[in-house]
Amino acid sequence: MQEDGSAAAGMVLRNHEGSVIFAAYRCIFNCNDALEAELHAIMQGMALVLQHSSLPIVIQSDSSTALAAMTRDSLSRSAYGHLVLEIKRHLHDREFVP
Repeated sequence: MQEDGSAAAGMVLRNHEGSVIFAAYRCIFNCNDALEAELHAIMQGMALVLQHSSLPIVIQSDSSTALAAMTRDSLSRSAYGHLVLEIKRHLHDREFVP
């Protein structure tokens, strides 16, 4: 994450054999911290997955806090609760493998 609040997110969708289905890169602007950038990256990655695949979803991130938020209510009352809720809405219609 940069001092101006910008960050970059890379996303890779793979099949069950590990072969790449697609890869994408996004710029994220106006983030307060790395956790917010991670949550935005997960949310944008989920939106792409839902468009391109019907496979079960495994989310990988280097942020254990962001990953924990997918299975618990740990961030539901935080400033990032709206992002977590949006990700969970995406997960509602799919099999999610934590």
